[in-house]
Amino acid sequence: MPVRPAVRPPGMPSAGTAAVIGVSAFSSIVAVAFASSGRYRDGSSALLDMVCLLALTAVAASLIWRRRWPVAICLGASAVALVLPLDAFASLVALTWVYAQARHRTVLLCTGASVVAVAVSLGRDLAREGEAVIFSTTIQETGERFELMPIGYAIIGVLMVAGAVAVGLVRRYRTDARAARDAATAEAKQAAALRSQADHLRTELSRQDERELIAREMHDTVAHHLSLVSLHASVLEVTADDPGVDVGASARSMRGEASRALDEMRTLIAALRTAGDGLAEQYAGPAPRLADLPGLVDDARRAGVDIGATVFVDQGDSAPPALTRAVYRVVQESLTNAMKHGPGGRVDVEVRARPGNGVDVVVHNALAQSQGLGAASSGGTGGAGLIGMRERVEALDGTFSAEAQDGRFVVRAHLPWVGSPV
Repeated sequence: MPVRPAVRPPGMPSAGTAAVIGVSAFSSIVAVAFASSGRYRDGSSALLDMVCLLALTAVAASLIWRRRWPVAICLGASAVALVLPLDAFASLVALTWVYAQARHRTVLLCTGASVVAVAVSLGRDLAREGEAVIFSTTIQETGERFELMPIGYAIIGVLMVAGAVAVGLVRRYRTDARAARDAATAEAKQAAALRSQADHLRTELSRQDERELIAREMHDTVAHHLSLVSLHASVLEVTADDPGVDVGASARSMRGEASRALDEMRTLIAALRTAGDGLAEQYAGPAPRLADLPGLVDDARRAGVDIGATVFVDQGDSAPPALTRAVYRVVQESLTNAMKHGPGGRVDVEVRARPGNGVDVVVHNALAQSQGLGAASSGGTGGAGLIGMRERVEALDGTFSAEAQDGRFVVRAHLPWVGSPV
């Protein structure tokens, strides 16, 4: 049958506390007894002995609270040892806890008080004579008596104080180590909480980036296709009665653009329904190539846009997907803005791309007074399309500007293309 560990009843002092109280009371009783022997020989009253017994009992009992009020007990025990013929053991015991808990000035004060109490207690014994001296011995055969020399009292006092200080420093080290461990544990918990918050913020930022990319893709692709549909519809409305106009071809172009816009919408809806990591990449799909730029220009031209294009691309197949996507969307959005805000006007597109030199895109179109794009200069904000173009370009460390020049609206973008021309 397993033995249950002994449990100390509530309110019962520990074995260490009981031992400390016992030693303190015993040492003080010894000091009072030797002091009394000298007084009785001189015919002194025993009233002082009763006061000493009460005082040593109170001092010894106070050691129960040495951990809670070490400074008060240390100073109190030192004061009692100065006034009454008691020893300084209780003061030294309390001093060890002063070192463990108090500040440096308080430690110095209590150390000084304990040193004085020890010196006075030992000095009393040194001043006595005969059998009243504690540190003395008598040889029974010869009756010769030997008493401790003053240097011996000094050594004993130094050893007592040094022992108390050493124990106090050990306790101080343990207290500081425990406080350091507690602080490290608290900091570790705080760091874990901060890491959790950082992970949450990174997740939110990642989702925000995905939402912004989807918004840009939607604006640049679907809006472009719908602009072409609107342009084809306008042409049909104006030329419906003209026998020279191929209405079927225009209708097929409208249907194609509308179908592409619907495909973009279906792709987005499918991506949102299966949302997870990499949602933006899932929606964005394969990046358009630089070789697709002529087709983009031809679509706008078939829709009736008066467009002039100059496209020079060197080693286009080796361009990074992020770069080709950004260039394609900048040209696409610029054409969409031109069709929306300057219908019927001339649009000039110039694209020059080469590894090492980067990609330069310049788009000129007629500036309508009502389009409100003048605020989108290099220092302005502009509409959602211009903001999206700027974000795409600056995300690749490029430069972007959109401003009115000589009655026309000009979009300029430069994107770096790392590489060496062949």
